[in-house]
Order: sequence, then structure tokens, then C-alpha cells
Amino acid sequence: MKIVIVGAGPAGVSAAETIRAYDNEAEIVMLSAEPYLPYSPPAMADHFIHGSDVHLWRGEDWPQQTDVHYRKGVEVTRIEPDEHLLQFKDGETIKYDRLVIATGSRLYAPVKGAEMPGVHNFKSLSAAEAIVEQVKRGEARTAVIVGAGFIGMEIALLLRELGVAVTQVEMLDQVMSTMLDKDTAAIALDLMLARGVNVQLNTKAETFVGNPAAVRRGNGKAKAVKLASGRELEGDILIAATGVKPNLDFLQDSGIDHKWGIRVDDHLRTSIPDIYAAGDVIEVPDLLTGEIYVHAIFPNAVEQGRVVGLNLAGFDVAYSGAERMNSLKHLGLPIMAVGLKQGNEILQTRRNGGLRTIYLQENRVVGFQLVGNIRAAGILRTLMIQKQDAGALKSHLLEENFGQGMLVWQAIAPYA
Repeated sequence: MKIVIVGAGPAGVSAAETIRAYDNEAEIVMLSAEPYLPYSPPAMADHFIHGSDVHLWRGEDWPQQTDVHYRKGVEVTRIEPDEHLLQFKDGETIKYDRLVIATGSRLYAPVKGAEMPGVHNFKSLSAAEAIVEQVKRGEARTAVIVGAGFIGMEIALLLRELGVAVTQVEMLDQVMSTMLDKDTAAIALDLMLARGVNVQLNTKAETFVGNPAAVRRGNGKAKAVKLASGRELEGDILIAATGVKPNLDFLQDSGIDHKWGIRVDDHLRTSIPDIYAAGDVIEVPDLLTGEIYVHAIFPNAVEQGRVVGLNLAGFDVAYSGAERMNSLKHLGLPIMAVGLKQGNEILQTRRNGGLRTIYLQENRVVGFQLVGNIRAAGILRTLMIQKQDAGALKSHLLEENFGQGMLVWQAIAPYA
């Protein structure tokens, strides 16, 4: 059986490794649009700041060790399911018996002009390296970032670390509104301001603008962000980062059912037989709420790739749902947010400049936010995922050492 995996991110790599763990006979072909071996997007900031290779998720010999035919710099432009065929940008075609779509996502903002040249994507290594090289050559001293979500904040911190003056505009009244509650967001904002990022809340970006004459000629390049107030913010680097958009352009006329992301069943199969999908490109149920949408974070992509791999290896495995979690580690004070930010009971404590907030629903942990001391994250997540009654533990959940030593055992012993 010939399995072709489009995309070399965490979902694609996880699928390939899982298949190979149980099937030594399948021919696995992995196609990457980038000229690199598999890398970890969350580790890119550390790579650029420290110059390390921590972002390289797999070594140079990974394709040989996994027995994967790895092709770099290959862009898929069309899928023909009836023919079990993929077409590349250069006209080349490749056949498959089973196909895995794991093409990831790119940064996105619903702002007019966001597709103009000069508005950068920072989610791929290729795009990020181009920006960093521009900075290192002294060609970029200022940046304007539209959006203050997790990715936008990480980009802002990286650019500040590289000496770029950063202005960040956010239309809402807090940063990272999707994941952080008001109290945690306030701490994050103070830390961003202390790092020199000019964060402007309640500030709506209306359009990216360039030289009017050049725009009329069709070769315009964005030079500034025009705000709803009419004010313009110029920048050498402009980044749209209010969210992510799945890379699905090549699905046109394929018949694969998709809305914002690809629709899949509980085994991560698409609407077309023999085609699976995983990672930032798919819409799946939320583990806690059942709400269906794209959950674009690294751990979800890895788990989805594993489920796809197991099913392609002949097992019958259903996907239980995606988690909500994210973390910021470059603020000088770690911040972690997991699950929901609401419940019928809220536990909170401030200690040593940090903050711990735990959300309960009928005595079950449904979410938590940690600032500073994040050592309790593992056991809190376990309680949340297992949906265990934590009523007997409530008096301990806010203790500084909860999640360590005997307290861990005390927490999990009733469920062991």
C-alpha cells in the first residue's frame, strides 16, 4: 500500500511514525512545501533567539530511520480523488492508495489588504527566516502586528528580542482573549509592556495600505496599517495575526467536504474514501464542550496524526476530541491556560507575583490558568481530562505544592 502524506508538520510526522511502528511493508511518501526536514513551530522563537537547533523536531536521518520517502520543496496544487492522484505546481503527478492531508495553517486576519505583498506570515519556518534575515540586515527596525493572540504575542516578543520596535493593535479590551481570563490577561499585558511592546487595546485595524499608485498598477506593497480611527501606523514589518487559516487552497474541485477546515468523522476520515486529514486543517469536537472547530495547537496535531496512523495501520481507533491549551514562556514569567475559563465555581490565589485560577463545574475541573508556578499543570489536566469529581481536593488545589510528592498521590489515589 502506498500512503502519501501532504505536510511535514507534527500531524504528518506523527502519522508516518505511527504507521511505520505497526506496518513495515507500506510505502510512505511525505511531501513538504518547505525546504526543510520536519521542525517544531513552537520552538522557532528559541531557535531565532538563541541560535540553537531546538526547532529541528527530527534529525537529518529521520527519513532513513523511519523508511519514509521525504520530498522537500514540493507544492501540491490539486487532488483528483477518482484517479487517486496528486498534482504538483511544476506539473508532476503522484499516485496514492491512501492519502493524509496534514498541510497545517498560516496566520490570518480578517482585515482588508491582508493578502497584499508586504504583509508577512510568521507561522512557517521559511516565512519566519525571511523576516529575521531582514532584521539582521538592518532593513527592518519597526513592526506592526495586528492581533494579540498567543501567536501574535510570541512574534512580538521575538521581534523585541531582536531589537525591533513593535506596536501591537488589538480590537478587544484584553490580550489573548480566546484563552486567557481577565486577571491572567492583565498580568500578560503588564509583562508585554515591560518588555517594550507597545500594545494598544480597543484599537481596530481597518486595512493594510500601500502606495496608492503602485496598488493601482497591481504591484503595490503594504506599508502601513490604517486604523478605524483613521490613524495610520507605518512599519517595516507588517504581520496579520488575529488567528490561523488552514492551508486548503489545493482542495478546489476535489469534492472533499470543508468549511473553515476539513470536515472529518470520528476516525479522522474525510468525505472522500481513502483520504484522511489531521492537524490545523481539520474541524473536530472540543473534548470538553463538543463544539466543532479548528483546534490549531501542537499537541492536538500530534494526537490526531497518531489516530490517523493507527487507522491506516489497520486498527479501529476513534478520536476522542481536541484539548484547549496554550502557554507563553518568553515573558519572563511562564503562563499556561488549559480548558475553559468559566465554571460555576472559581478558585483563585495570588502568591509571589504569580496567579492560580481554577474553574470547576459541579466539582469537576474544567479549566485552569497558571502564572508563575505551573508545576500543578500536569495533575490538574489529568483531573480535567478524566472528568473526576475533585470535591474532596478543593481545599488543596490552590496550595503552592499541589501537584508534587504526596499531594500527587493523594489526588490520584482515589481514581487509581
